Amino acid sequence: MKLFNFRKKKNPETEQRSISDVYQPYSNVLTFGKSYKNTSAMCISAVYRATEIISDTIAILPIKVKVKNSEHKENLEGHSINIVFKNGINLINRYNFMKLLVQSVILKGNGYAYIERADDGTVTGLRFLESSDVTINYNKQLNKLDYTCTLVNKKRIDPKDMIHLVKNSYDGINGVSILTYAKRIIDISNNTEDSANSFFSNGCNLGGIITVQGNLTEQQKQDIRQNWNQAYNGSESSGCLLGVLQGNMSYQPIQLNATDSQMLESRQFNVQDIARFFGISPVLLGDLSHNSYSTIEAVQEQVLLQTLQPYITMIEEEFTKKLFKENESDLEINLDETVILRTNKTAQASYYSTLLDKGILSINEVRKELGYSEIEGGDAHTIAYTDINQNKIDDGKQESGN
Repeated sequence: MKLFNFRKKKNPETEQRSISDVYQPYSNVLTFGKSYKNTSAMCISAVYRATEIISDTIAILPIKVKVKNSEHKENLEGHSINIVFKNGINLINRYNFMKLLVQSVILKGNGYAYIERADDGTVTGLRFLESSDVTINYNKQLNKLDYTCTLVNKKRIDPKDMIHLVKNSYDGINGVSILTYAKRIIDISNNTEDSANSFFSNGCNLGGIITVQGNLTEQQKQDIRQNWNQAYNGSESSGCLLGVLQGNMSYQPIQLNATDSQMLESRQFNVQDIARFFGISPVLLGDLSHNSYSTIEAVQEQVLLQTLQPYITMIEEEFTKKLFKENESDLEINLDETVILRTNKTAQASYYSTLLDKGILSINEVRKELGYSEIEGGDAHTIAYTDINQNKIDDGKQESGN
């Protein structure tokens, strides 16, 4: 009887989840097989920075409930949706909620949030859900859609109770992450970083050749190679070692620097290629090779128009469709992107000056957006114009008007 060799078998149906699994929500989708060697895409600086720029910028935008097609676009501060975003989303604040949603769309292709409602349909809260916890049940033939997430509801969840952000998709239902499209360049970037790590850790030398006069057996070759590596390649110093050879042996190093191997050029190209996938200028990812002061303003406009605006529109339309009751069809969700202009005073001044001159905004409306108190008589909308009759020129002399 094997009294001391008894081992209790684990139940194969029991889920084994480590601490790292809990606190690394993107670890299961940031790696692509063995080629990644357990290194996530977010460990690549260009991918990390691009994701942070998009998610952080959108997360800081104020979320407001407004009336559709309203001339004054009044802000309904007392609306339940405004209160939900103001008081925080479940256990996290509005900033982290929006950041997690956008990050999930970028890295996993889908962003989910469960909508908590009162009996009358009023939204009382939102709960962010990881993409791995939600299952999409889509019947293409019947054109029916619902969701499954046992964390919030044991029954199937109706689409009206689930925020589902999809940036890239082939059918409009199942999202595809940017990392899926950029898999090849991310593989190349990881391989380049691994090569750079190996190159510099070996003292910038790839190896060498030991020449021996005479014939050696395979065993002798193996012994010489093993003894050399143990003596001169096992040190943790800078790699500047002096080898002493016996008899008729000579050593010739194989010299190949980073420039010859085009390692630096490859790393720079990787940043530019990743920037293309994320729709961000390489300047914002730290590539200053083609940067100039004249490009900064153009970069900011490009990021807002081509990179951020699609995400903003996606969020506004999904929130407007799902968060309001049937009798609130005249309301909409608005993400105020004018906050981005606050960091550029020149652009901000030009923006509000144009709106004032065209009569689109009043002085008090501008002051309210800038955080100033209203002034008397500042509610009127005026249009700046020039009276041509008062500036008519006749025979080279200006009319006096008398």
